[in-house]
Amino acid sequence: KQWYQRRVRVFVDRLAMNGSIFYLGGRTKFTDDKSVYSIEFTPRSEAISLTTFTKPLAPGTQNCFVFTGIGLTEAQVKTWLQGCVPRPPTKKSPLTKFSLTKDEKERLKDVASKSPLPEGWFFNGTYYVSMTAGKSSEHPVYGELVEKYVAERNSEVEKFNKQVDEFKMLSLFDGI
Repeated sequence: KQWYQRRVRVFVDRLAMNGSIFYLGGRTKFTDDKSVYSIEFTPRSEAISLTTFTKPLAPGTQNCFVFTGIGLTEAQVKTWLQGCVPRPPTKKSPLTKFSLTKDEKERLKDVASKSPLPEGWFFNGTYYVSMTAGKSSEHPVYGELVEKYVAERNSEVEKFNKQVDEFKMLSLFDGI
């Protein structure tokens, strides 16, 4: 009975490992470097080694990779490699006056406090007072500064999100 249980356990372990990559070794060039590198990678431990390859290459060869695993198929290796391609960044959410951080609000309040008061306003040491608009604990131009700041930041967010939309996911195997 124990022999049978061990044999079944080994079979189940092999099924669970089927399609797993245990080791990757090879040599490659990077687009921004003329050197050839030797690379070794063990996915389970995430151990990686990258060293300069010093041996002469055979004419016409540049890249060579060897994958070691159990029950690997070409499709599985391609899927694994495609998963290594950088993903596009996530889009940023537009800013609102309610989503400003405490630091941003403090900086804007500091800028507002250094701004001249509009006509008809004065500061009594505690509040900003106007005979027509009442009193406020915030500088009268603070709201305008917040709106301007949010608009500037949102234009940056729109530019960033447009770049994300234009980002084309690189496919390593198109045309192969």
